[in-house]
Amino acid sequence: MFHFKSDDGRILTPPKELKPLLKDSYVSFYKLIGHIRFFYTADEIWDGKASIVLSMDDEQLAAMTICDGSFHVGIDGHDFQVIDETNLGVVCEMLRKTATSKQRRPMEQINVDLNKYPSGIRCDMCLLHTSHNANDFEGCRNFPIMDRNCYYGVEEGWGETVFSPVICDGTQCYARTYICLEKRRFKNCLECGEYRTCGDCGVGHNPGECNLGITADEVTSLILPYCEVERLEYIASKND
Repeated sequence: MFHFKSDDGRILTPPKELKPLLKDSYVSFYKLIGHIRFFYTADEIWDGKASIVLSMDDEQLAAMTICDGSFHVGIDGHDFQVIDETNLGVVCEMLRKTATSKQRRPMEQINVDLNKYPSGIRCDMCLLHTSHNANDFEGCRNFPIMDRNCYYGVEEGWGETVFSPVICDGTQCYARTYICLEKRRFKNCLECGEYRTCGDCGVGHNPGECNLGITADEVTSLILPYCEVERLEYIASKND
């Protein structure tokens, strides 16, 4: 199993490395990790073997133990064995019921003004945005460190960013999106409805594919800004 260590000694592992062990339960594991990262705020304490604890300020949100062909999720004294996606909804509902206000991700990070960010990507949350680089390119300097922790080993070339003082005003990643929307005569990608598959909807990444063992701050700064599909799905569910 491939691992690497962050500068502070944490073991970080691409979730795909667990696929041979998780077998058919891998998709459920992948989806649950992504769900938690998008809707909740928690540090991931990962032992590099089979145990991951998600907590915030010593308050545990959930604990996951990986087995051969399945995994267990412990939430508020309840234990769920996940073999496939059958009871994944039950696990997510238990998280919703038991999470504290501190563990719930603020709605202002989940929502988006589609008039300003039509594909759902939150450019204002990205460390490369002008708002995070007013003083000595602070965001740009932190970006490659967090980028490596979140993405190194996930796909070839990911997480190998070096420091660059180049900053973004929030429009660079939208060039293809604006062209696509203008051509199709839609105001935003949610209105179009093909954002799951079209390939022109921003530069997002599935939150479940990033390395295990990352911190809540790394998730907020390097994963949440680019969760356009998850953000659009959330808005769509509220409009149903």
